[in-house]
Amino acid sequence: MSTTNPAPTSGPVTFDHWYAFAEGGPVHRGLLPFPPADPAPFEVARWSVAPGTANDLDVHRSRELWIVVAGVGALTWADRTTVLRAGDIVAFDSGVPHQIRNDGPDELLAVSVFWLPDNG
Repeated sequence: MSTTNPAPTSGPVTFDHWYAFAEGGPVHRGLLPFPPADPAPFEVARWSVAPGTANDLDVHRSRELWIVVAGVGALTWADRTTVLRAGDIVAFDSGVPHQIRNDGPDELLAVSVFWLPDNG
């Protein structure tokens, strides 16, 4: 299949340092290749939590999806706790506090996808 369109709004996502958790590790924001006039309806970040530490307790207006890429940790959200491992995916609605503590011996790596709900 050939095309003359170089598809400038497609391709790998690059990441820039966004901020760092108080104790857990860095957060990198994805730079999606879509034009500002027609942005994606979501944003993406990747982050890590060092062994024996946690990411910051987070609560925000956006909905969020975590994809755990590596590691294991104890996830707390609202008043619940469960264990997440590589390959697990978890979703948070707007306003739900959430945090993960890395209980394993290796770095916990995750990708977040987040967006404002239609009413947000």
